[in-house]
Amino acid sequence: MAGSNSRRWILIGFLVTFGLVLAAVWPRGGPEGAGDSDASDSDTSAAAETDTPLSVIPAEQPDGGAKGRRITPGCKPVEESLKYEDFIDRPALMILSWNGMPEKAANLRIPVRVIGVEDGAIGVRFLEFPMREQYLNIWLGTEHIKPGPDGVFLVDPCSATIVEWPEMERDAADGDEEAGGY
Repeated sequence: MAGSNSRRWILIGFLVTFGLVLAAVWPRGGPEGAGDSDASDSDTSAAAETDTPLSVIPAEQPDGGAKGRRITPGCKPVEESLKYEDFIDRPALMILSWNGMPEKAANLRIPVRVIGVEDGAIGVRFLEFPMREQYLNIWLGTEHIKPGPDGVFLVDPCSATIVEWPEMERDAADGDEEAGGY
């Protein structure tokens, strides 16, 4: 009976964790402050005259509707991917671009090793971090990443950024059980 009770708590814990991750990546219903129609009308006309703010979810997403993923408008994948050639064979941090995502979740720094750059994609291998498999499944679902050969994942450079992972931070992460500033 004790073993059954223990398995039940493990299952409940897993379901709660999965629910929290799902809630974090699920897109919001609309832009902030949509309830105030007069203010939003004037804001909408002002926004139409300038560039669209990054926090606003466009009605027609340029990526064909992949939920939550933001693609930089006018981005040329081949040119953008070439910017990351200096990161090849080095550990780095990847930051995915999101629509309607809380800032803490949107600025998640993901530890990766850049394998190569080809045909407008960045090939990466994900380093170890907590709940790695669950995150990979979510990112595959949002099409931020696509599976490639031999455990490599292909990243669209127009919906992600790769930044340097300073050696001092890497050393601290290696000493901890967690990696990448989680």
